[in-house]
Amino acid sequence: MSMKLQHNLTFLLIFSLTVVLAGNVQGDENVEISSLKYTNDLEDGQEIILVGNGKDYATEYFYKIYDDDNDQYRNDNDDDDCDVQNCLPNNWYTTEFDDSDWNTGAAPFGDEEMDGVVPRTIWESDGGYDPGVLNDNLVIRHYFNYSNEDVILSATLKIVHNNYYVAYLNGQLIRNCYYYNYHDDCYERNPEYWKTNGDNFLTYDGSSESGPNPDWLVEGENLLAILVYDHCCYQGDPHQWIDAELVINVQSWKDTPIVLGDSLALGVDFFNNNGENSTNINVSIEIDGELFANETIDIHNNQTHEWIVKWTPTRLGEINVTAKVFNKTLTKTIHIGYYAYSLNFITKEKSAEVDNTIQYQFNITNEGDVDDNFTFYLTNVPNDWDYSFSPNVARLHPNESVDIKLNITISDDAQAGNYSIFPLVFSQYYSQTVSKLIHSGASESTEYSYRIWNNSEFPEEFYELNYNYSEWSVGAAPFGNDELRGIDPNSIWTTDDENYTHISTRHLFNYNESLDFSELRVKIAHDNYYRAYLNGHLIRDCFSGWGCYGNGEYWEETININNSWLKEGENLFAIAARDNTQGWGGGGGGSDGRQWLDSELEIANLRSKLWNFEEIYTELIVSVNETYEYEILTPIITKELEDTEPYEFTVWILNRGNVEDIYNVTISLNDTENFNIISFNQQVKVPYGTDGNVELIISLNENADEFDLAEVNITITSLNSTDNNIKQTTIFAKKYVPPDLVAPATYAISPQLVNSSSFEIHWFVQEWYKNNLESGNDTKYIIIQYSHDDGTNGELWSDWEIWGNFSNDEEKTIFTGAINNYQYRFRSIGGDDDGKIEDKEDKVDNVTFVDLESPTIFITDIASSLSEGMSIENNATNIRTIEFSWDAEDNNEIITGFDFYYKINNGSWIVKEEDFTQKTLAFYAENDGLYEFKIVGEDLAGNIGSDTSNSIVVDTIGPNVTVTGIPSLTDVENIVLNIDNVNDITNFTLFYKLNKEGESNANLDWQEYGEYLPQSLPLEIPVLNQYEYRFKILAYDAVGNKGEDIAYTLIDRDKPTKIRNLQIAQGKTVVNSTTDILISFMSSQSQDLAEYRIYRSESVNKTGELITSIAYGEQYLSYKDSNVLMDRIYFYSIVAVDRMDFESEPEQAFIDLTVEEEIIIKEGDEGSNLGTILIGVGIIGGTAAVIAYVSRKSTEEIAQVIADLPQEVSKEKFSEMDGELLCNACGAMFDTTETSCPSCGTLKE
Repeated sequence: MSMKLQHNLTFLLIFSLTVVLAGNVQGDENVEISSLKYTNDLEDGQEIILVGNGKDYATEYFYKIYDDDNDQYRNDNDDDDCDVQNCLPNNWYTTEFDDSDWNTGAAPFGDEEMDGVVPRTIWESDGGYDPGVLNDNLVIRHYFNYSNEDVILSATLKIVHNNYYVAYLNGQLIRNCYYYNYHDDCYERNPEYWKTNGDNFLTYDGSSESGPNPDWLVEGENLLAILVYDHCCYQGDPHQWIDAELVINVQSWKDTPIVLGDSLALGVDFFNNNGENSTNINVSIEIDGELFANETIDIHNNQTHEWIVKWTPTRLGEINVTAKVFNKTLTKTIHIGYYAYSLNFITKEKSAEVDNTIQYQFNITNEGDVDDNFTFYLTNVPNDWDYSFSPNVARLHPNESVDIKLNITISDDAQAGNYSIFPLVFSQYYSQTVSKLIHSGASESTEYSYRIWNNSEFPEEFYELNYNYSEWSVGAAPFGNDELRGIDPNSIWTTDDENYTHISTRHLFNYNESLDFSELRVKIAHDNYYRAYLNGHLIRDCFSGWGCYGNGEYWEETININNSWLKEGENLFAIAARDNTQGWGGGGGGSDGRQWLDSELEIANLRSKLWNFEEIYTELIVSVNETYEYEILTPIITKELEDTEPYEFTVWILNRGNVEDIYNVTISLNDTENFNIISFNQQVKVPYGTDGNVELIISLNENADEFDLAEVNITITSLNSTDNNIKQTTIFAKKYVPPDLVAPATYAISPQLVNSSSFEIHWFVQEWYKNNLESGNDTKYIIIQYSHDDGTNGELWSDWEIWGNFSNDEEKTIFTGAINNYQYRFRSIGGDDDGKIEDKEDKVDNVTFVDLESPTIFITDIASSLSEGMSIENNATNIRTIEFSWDAEDNNEIITGFDFYYKINNGSWIVKEEDFTQKTLAFYAENDGLYEFKIVGEDLAGNIGSDTSNSIVVDTIGPNVTVTGIPSLTDVENIVLNIDNVNDITNFTLFYKLNKEGESNANLDWQEYGEYLPQSLPLEIPVLNQYEYRFKILAYDAVGNKGEDIAYTLIDRDKPTKIRNLQIAQGKTVVNSTTDILISFMSSQSQDLAEYRIYRSESVNKTGELITSIAYGEQYLSYKDSNVLMDRIYFYSIVAVDRMDFESEPEQAFIDLTVEEEIIIKEGDEGSNLGTILIGVGIIGGTAAVIAYVSRKSTEEIAQVIADLPQEVSKEKFSEMDGELLCNACGAMFDTTETSCPSCGTLKE
């Protein structure tokens, strides 16, 4: 192969590769970096509210309430037969559903204030607390617009409801919570803004009914529809509430403050404006000049490519981030900040009485380099103490300070002593990394060695490292007796005695990681009390103090522990719990029948450790002062003693103070002849939170009888109290007396007819028994029995049942749960002190019939006149007298009377007639308005029934008609007629009259133009020139009332005729190179003139400026244009103007005031007497010509010569032309009867 051929092939190969590479990288120079951005919240994004809550935004809904008559509390005989949701219309939740006739109202909907929030729209189920009421369904629908411009990360429905709900977005089901077991936490009786658990905070996670799917949103109008169900009175809850908020989180790039430890997303936008696609483009990001990331990208023509890179800064200060593409760069400086603060307490120790509030004050300074929000909490504070920070959030710029007040309210049962509490400060940038050392039993079934103890057996040293626990059981936490909040215990701990029971647990664990961590803490869920240790160090002792009572919630206690207590290698966590089984003692809560213990140990590394800032934990000491309070309880006050056997009374002293106390006891006896006090405790020591006993032994002497009564007064005094705290109680003793053998005689009374499911039953003791002092008059209790006929009209009766056992002194009870149309039989059975019971076999005291059904009232006709059958149609009438007829049905067929009510314009009900029996009534409406009518009937049992009419409009006034759009004078081809305020008009008829201008229309008849609906407006009507039109509108409303209006217009499209005999001339004198121009003319012959306008111009082709307007009315008119500059040519145009402001064709003339040549005058030369300046005047289009010569003599007189006239005319002041006079001085034309020129004032000779 020749060398030349090799060179050629090499060149072709290189050229081909060059073409290929050039094709792969196209338009590099036109790829731009359009933005460099960053965010520390790319995953969560920015929250956007689509539907705001009613509490904050008063969001309006279409709504309607539906009664659920046939719920679980109603019987099967309800007339409405409307089962759960059956009352609702089909497809109430779809976008196609027509809700145009629904009410509108702002959320929240509810029956009363809830946590300081007042409902904006009242929704209240009828009947209050009665379990027989209707459980209402409320449907609310809200429309909102959405523009699909953002990348949606998530969508959430927040809902506050009472009690159940179903929610839809654009017809798609978000969550069905219509019954308690459809989902966890469906039933809600304590709504609040915003609970983030269960069914109150729904974020879509891809699963069914997890929340609103963002894909359901559409461009434009969207619909949120919610059904809320008031399950009235379940668990004693009679209230209603609904409010909601729909939000989305969208991707957002925000230049928010960055704190060391934040993970950032860097976003670079590259734009291709090359005109064609670009491929294989190398892009990169540098951090402080060092390459951090690079990528190869492709960008389509006129498109933007977004490149996202994750980055976590590792130092504080300013960091430069640079994006590169080819030789182009874009740099952004990002400040990496830190948070820090300092605290300065005025005092750290205070003392207080129980049930009092103390205040600590401290100053906080933002020592960081970013704006910060600091929030405050209090730890290690007893559970039943209240506290608050003011303000509770400190918003501070760097180096800014603010004073904080901490108010702590001591509980009324706090034990005396010193309490260490710790305020916690949290920066808004606070975060931590948590590692579990001991997992909770609920999550990981962590195993412990454990044992259950009775109170007296519990070993106080259970936590010691060398304690022998080899015989303990092994089991997994949590420890408890039964399921608690959905969590089952892994190991059973049951209280089986009547004293406190304990459980002790030990868990060994190894720790071999770094001991350089930020915090060590324990979390405890306990019921009721606990004591915890780590490696022998006491974490907290809640056995010996009040304020630690727990209910097993996760987590009731979170306690920070000394970091040094954790060691490398094996560690021991020991915790014991005590169940409180008595009605008093430490905690005051009494037994709740539940035992529970679970715990968790964790270490935390705080973000602030990255810049060596240590969170501040300031110890505050609260010294609770000693209080000495106690109570006395006497289980048995009176005792009957048999023979002389001693009896021991017990009096309990309950220490309600907050410290151990000693009590002195003294006794006094009123009857020492028949009774003896054998012994009693003279002093009793009672520890804090417990009780002590005074044991008093008393006996009866042989000579005592049944009428002797021992009264023993017991006085108890607190020795430690400085307030002379003394309490007393009295007990009694007497001789036992055998019972009598006569049973009581009683009688029960019940009403014959009732209209309630609850009514009173009375009883009394027969007089003969009360008066028998030996064997009677000792009725102790009354048993009320009842039976019913099961609605069989007395044919079948049920067995007798006991309603209740009552003391004789009560005398009455309330019988509840009676069923409609049942008869109930009642009887009383008495019992006395000796156990004798009254025999009422086959006896009945009284019978009661229950009538709960309200009479049914139904209006049969509403008419303007019943006699003529003029029923009111479309719920409207123009007749004030309205006649009603109705019918009524009742199960006992007796209606005792009717009441007739009305209201107007949604006002209050007004009674028209009361307590009448006829079923017709005539009503006269004194005023027009919107009326509603109600007829109420009452039956013999007092049940009330009613029927309410539809709203009826009484309207006797015709529409207020005002015709608009008709000018009195116009030149249009078509009149546009409209009517102002058509709200009350249903249809109208248009009439008209037509005549030539100036002709009378008095005898013309109205002609119908057409009949129209308001929707036809405006009407366009063609009209004729020079005609007068009259239009009349006769409008009708919905009930036939009519109103009218008349409008007038004249059509004029013609211009006026031109003026006549225009004359123009120069004045006699010239002053300072100015002169006057005299203009005269005859009027236009048009009949509708308004004025004349005179225009002046220096160009023949321009109208020029308007120099004056002259009112019409005179036949001869003139005007002097004063002080006009010489040496110019002026063009004048005069037009007539009519009532339409139309201008006639102009009449035009010009005058030439220029200097043509200078002429020297010689004495005696007759031809030179004309002067030095020649001025020409002409009337354009006319035949007359005027030439004026101005002499340059010292007088500068102007001589005027009228062309084509006899020479002698110039000697006369006026000349006669065409039957009029011409002024030879100024050229004005005027009538021959005038004695002077109306223009220049020259007098006739």
